[in-house]
Amino acid sequence: MGVTGAGKSSFISTCSGKSVKIGHNLHSCTADVEDVDFMYNKNLRVHLIDTPGFDDTNRSDVQVLQDLAHWLSGSFKYGIRLSGVVFLHRISDPRMASSARRNLLMFKKLCGEKAYQSVILGTTHWSNVSPQDGTRRERELIETDEYWGLMCKKGSRVFRYANTRESALSLIGYILKQHMTVTLDIQDEMVNKGHDIDETSAAHELNAEIIQTLKEVDKRKEAEFRAFKEQMKKERDQERQRYDAERQKHMAKVAQQEKALKEQQRRAMERMEKDKASLEEMARKQKE
Repeated sequence: MGVTGAGKSSFISTCSGKSVKIGHNLHSCTADVEDVDFMYNKNLRVHLIDTPGFDDTNRSDVQVLQDLAHWLSGSFKYGIRLSGVVFLHRISDPRMASSARRNLLMFKKLCGEKAYQSVILGTTHWSNVSPQDGTRRERELIETDEYWGLMCKKGSRVFRYANTRESALSLIGYILKQHMTVTLDIQDEMVNKGHDIDETSAAHELNAEIIQTLKEVDKRKEAEFRAFKEQMKKERDQERQRYDAERQKHMAKVAQQEKALKEQQRRAMERMEKDKASLEEMARKQKE
């Protein structure tokens, strides 16, 4: 298991010597849970189960969980037991991205703490990072309980996968030497306890994440709506200011025109009074 691009299909192909579709970008190539078998030696056949990650580009996390739960519970019912679980992580990633956190968290819920002693935590892509940075990141993973710390304390082992068949077989060899079988929490919940998939710890975690995501989306939408309202108010205020400025300008112009008109009327009245006085003076002189 692991995120898209961690090297799951590449590991299986290198280990088994069989052709497995491998992605070289962020697009997921593992569409379904796939069983790839090979002869570890002349007497022992090993089955490697390739799985899609919870950041699959083709399906939702709910669909990925359904596929994993179907295969894990179905195989358990038919008496097939896992010898161990390998979780791969790109050591070239400078930090634990949200998709990697989600995959790791779902992995923990699928396995359960009782299965941690059968978990191999493999780091990949060492050729894409300096030894110093890789070692520092590996140490952070191991020392942080939120990441691999708790699993390591409960028996999980850390391996470096060097992208060679020898490296891959050494990892598989360690699992085989334990001579153990493991029951994952989701197998116990669905088969032994008869729970439906939506009642499992993994589903509860996924639902909690979906609910949290929806809450974050709601908060983001609310913030966007508040910003929109504030922008609208700002635009309305600006429009009102422009309107008031234009209105004041218009009123000033009207007042100026009224003042000019009154001045014209006053002058006209003065001329009329003068003309009237002149006429009266002429009439008086004619009488004389």
